[in-house]
Amino acid sequence: MDVTAPDHGTDGRLHPDFTGCFPLLTGSTALLTDVTGHWREGELRSFRCAAGTVISIGQCLAGERQFAADAERALATDRLASLTRWAGSYLCIVVRPGDLTAYADLAGQYPLYYRRSPGRTWIGSRATDVAAAAGGGCRPDPQALAARIFCPGVPLLPESRSVVAGVERLGGGHALRITADGAAVQWEYETLQPQNEASAATAAEALGAALDESVGLRAARARTLTADFSGGLDSTSVAFLSLRHRTGPLPVFTYHRTDTACDDLEYARGYSRLDERLRLEVVTGTTADTLPYQGLYDAECDGEPNPAAAGAARTRLRLERIAQHGSDLHLGGEGGDALLSPPLSYLAGLARPGGLRRLLRDGHALARARHTAPLRVAGRAAQLARTPLATALRRTAERLESPGERDPHWLDTLSWWVLPGPEAAWLTASARRELAELARTGASERRTRGRRTDDAPPDLRTTLHELRTSASAQRQLACAAAPFGIWPQAPFLDNDVVRACLLLPAHHRSDPPAFKPLLGSALAGAVPAPVLARRTKGDYSDEDYQAPGSPRGRCGTSSVRPAWPPSVSSTRARSRPHWTAP
Repeated sequence: MDVTAPDHGTDGRLHPDFTGCFPLLTGSTALLTDVTGHWREGELRSFRCAAGTVISIGQCLAGERQFAADAERALATDRLASLTRWAGSYLCIVVRPGDLTAYADLAGQYPLYYRRSPGRTWIGSRATDVAAAAGGGCRPDPQALAARIFCPGVPLLPESRSVVAGVERLGGGHALRITADGAAVQWEYETLQPQNEASAATAAEALGAALDESVGLRAARARTLTADFSGGLDSTSVAFLSLRHRTGPLPVFTYHRTDTACDDLEYARGYSRLDERLRLEVVTGTTADTLPYQGLYDAECDGEPNPAAAGAARTRLRLERIAQHGSDLHLGGEGGDALLSPPLSYLAGLARPGGLRRLLRDGHALARARHTAPLRVAGRAAQLARTPLATALRRTAERLESPGERDPHWLDTLSWWVLPGPEAAWLTASARRELAELARTGASERRTRGRRTDDAPPDLRTTLHELRTSASAQRQLACAAAPFGIWPQAPFLDNDVVRACLLLPAHHRSDPPAFKPLLGSALAGAVPAPVLARRTKGDYSDEDYQAPGSPRGRCGTSSVRPAWPPSVSSTRARSRPHWTAP
């Protein structure tokens, strides 16, 4: 079976995309019937033998010999899930005479869309392209769009439902099998549940090894490597790791607005002096050009809601500067916050015998940082521990039916998810009723079946939602970067890095007021100690709230100190103005 060569002339699209079908079209030997855009070296790989064909799409970092040997072994032994164990982040498709099996990466950076039609199933990298190829029209799914935008993280709809009507989605950590007779089944091939037997030392060692390998393999392959260098822990650590695998200068980039209070630039300049190979470039934003929501119509996208769309102008400015250095591969820290900053809901897991001392200790540290009574924090944690998922869904339905003005509070994140705020009133009454009915139906199903074994605890559910959001943001960044010839990559989204970060339960990945202690342990000795010692996180909210000519914006503090606990505005659902917890 062949993999169709890219057609660089199709519709002028630069970002690489594909569509295909199974069973194959009559007389065709190619699964992928339409491959468009500019594919970077190694982005589309395949191996073919008598038993079948293995295709990887994305950032598969396995060497050629390893790729071929592992693919042949997996086909011979029918152990196809082993193909998710290569370094990197990628979609893997296995085609055999009687079936097609696909595995999305754990973070969800490379989803697969599919639509069943009589006699075959169409697949592709864009939902709109799949709908067009399969026929039957291409229409948005208003219900799915409303749920994704106004109720992020709430399980109102099956995860497989895309925002295009009739097109299904294979997301992070899930697999799909399509048989020759047209049957299709989707399942979760890796749950990412913490391992009780894992120790902090084991997790730190695994994370350090996985992250260093992820960065090192990319550094070795890049012709001109560049990196983000915000001064924050994630991107700065990735940049320093890359220096272990490169000998020449490394251009690194920090975004800053001179009229804002964020002090990331101060840290970035200090850290850049720790290694003479770092060449720091400051990308300066302006009120005229880089405020939120500017340049939206110029932004590339893949047809899905973009969690980072508000910063389109900043993104374009950064990419323009990076492109001036001839970068073909740009490293960033996307995904680090999602994996290494446990959500506040981890406290609910401590509200049990044996965990109360730790609950009071952590609750006191978090409360003091936010000027809140410690008992209030402990009480919210105990309340969440007693709140079933079904109850949270019913409260979501009630809020959708009666949205109103409510002041946000950082404790709102100590919940299954953050409830819809007054922005829900932007929906029509009928749309709110539909979403509320979905929530009530979900609650009834869970109440009827009792506690489901596949219902992850609140902290893991939130972590995975934030991880999927980070993966989506990175995917959209790759779309925006395609016209510049840049391939942005985020090592934190690699399968092995995700696995290592989630070996431990959330309360073992946190130690307030310490910031990302697991990363500090993992990279000790590999990244300069001053970088790992930072206890604040840059606060860009004053820029986010500025309007042209508006004096309001300077928030009076340059950093969130400490970086714990996560604030309501620190997560990416984050552009929403108000929230309250279920």
